[in-house]
This record gives sequence, C-alpha cells and structure tokens, in this order.
Amino acid sequence: MTTYAPGSPSWFDLGSPDVAASVAFYTGLLGWTATEISEPEAGGYTTFHRDGKLVAAVAYHQIDTPYHRPYGPDGQHGMPAIWTVYFTTDDAEALNERAPKAGGETIMTPMEVMGLGKMAVYADPAGAAFAVWEPMAMKGAELIGQPGSVRWVELVTTDVEGSAAFYRDTLGLTTAPGDGSPVWQVAGKTVGGVRKLGETGAVRPYWAVTFGVEDCDATARKAVELGGSVENAPADTPLGRRADLLDPHGAGFSVVS
Repeated sequence: MTTYAPGSPSWFDLGSPDVAASVAFYTGLLGWTATEISEPEAGGYTTFHRDGKLVAAVAYHQIDTPYHRPYGPDGQHGMPAIWTVYFTTDDAEALNERAPKAGGETIMTPMEVMGLGKMAVYADPAGAAFAVWEPMAMKGAELIGQPGSVRWVELVTTDVEGSAAFYRDTLGLTTAPGDGSPVWQVAGKTVGGVRKLGETGAVRPYWAVTFGVEDCDATARKAVELGGSVENAPADTPLGRRADLLDPHGAGFSVVS
C-alpha cells in the first residue's frame, strides 16, 4: 500500500504498559521485526515490519481513551492494553469539527507528529475509541491484507444503527449488507465489518483488528505458549478460519487464515 482513500483504516498501534514484553510477544507470534524510533520526542514508539514493510507499532499508553481508563470496582483492573485503529482523513481539522456534532467525544485534538502526519483521537457515541490520520511523510501501513499484517478491522458495538450514522457523518463510511452483519465501505470497497458486543469477551465497544496468518490453529497455540490466551477457539467463518485471542496484557485481537 502506498496511499489510502479518506475513511480507510490505514494504521494500527498498540498501547501497552510494557513495550518490551509486547514486542517479544508479537514478534514471536507474527514473525515481525521491531525498530524503536530513536528521536526523543517519539517516546519509545516502536514500529513493526513484516518482510521489510511497515505493518503496525506499539507504544506506552499515551492517550486517555474510555477503554484505557481503569475500570471495575476502584479501578482494580488497571489500564488494559488495546489496539487502536487509525482512519485516513484528508483534513483532520475539519473532522475535528464534525465528530462532536455527530455525538462523539474528542479525546485528543489534531496534532502534528514529527512531520509524519496529523493525528487525533475520538470515541463514538457508544464509547468505541478510534484515531484519524492525515498523512504527510507517512501514509500508513505498507502491507495490509496479507499474512503477518492486518487483514480486517471491525467495530464491536452495542449500537449498530447509531454507529452507522456516526461514521457516515464523520469519516464518510457507508454500510452495506454483509454475511450476518453490515460491512463498512469506502467508495464501494469493503474496508471492515461490525460485530455485536457479546460475541467476544469484550466488556465495552471497541475497534478490533484481525491479523492474517498462515495457520490459525498453530498461531492460537503459539499465542498461549508466549503468554497469551484464547478467547474464542479457532472456527471456520466467512473470513476464513479464525480465532479471537488476548495478548499477555489483555489486548484483544483476532487471527485468520
């Protein structure tokens, strides 16, 4: 990938309480290599590559989203790790005006990131956090849809109809009938899907990432060996053979072959 149409999911990073441990887990699981950005202002931001192509990144928790905040009695669960999905926009400032008008929560207003692009973070009306990316030097992931990269994103939500209206008015996403649930489209191209909350072990709405792998069953076993866990065992789905997993810090993700 060298460019993304506005509204397309284009970048993916993990907020983690222990970057070194997360690097060990995902490089061991998905065959990634990791490179820490050396500039001090990057704050230890570490990028992942597959076959020399940029696919994702991990950083210490830097943003305060509804999902990052401690939850449970007295915040007993602490700050969980979570993957964040970034959607391309051609005008972050204009989107910053649209999001609250559509009922969203502004978590981080647009800011330029080291000449690479502008980012902002929001939560939709149901509470699912997402980010937007106005590209400059960095367009987004260089590999997508292949083993070792993000193959699919989906919104896990309690409000499918309300979410459809929100993302239409903010990101320009449209919905179309899918195999059992709607799919998101940009200019007629399917870019993601929707799952009802309760189909996974999640306790609140969020944007989920699915990584392509060569062998779903073997990857699920490997995740457990590396300290992760299986939330939903491998099963055949319209996407392929799929499993829902948790990394050692509780970040949910799926794999599909």
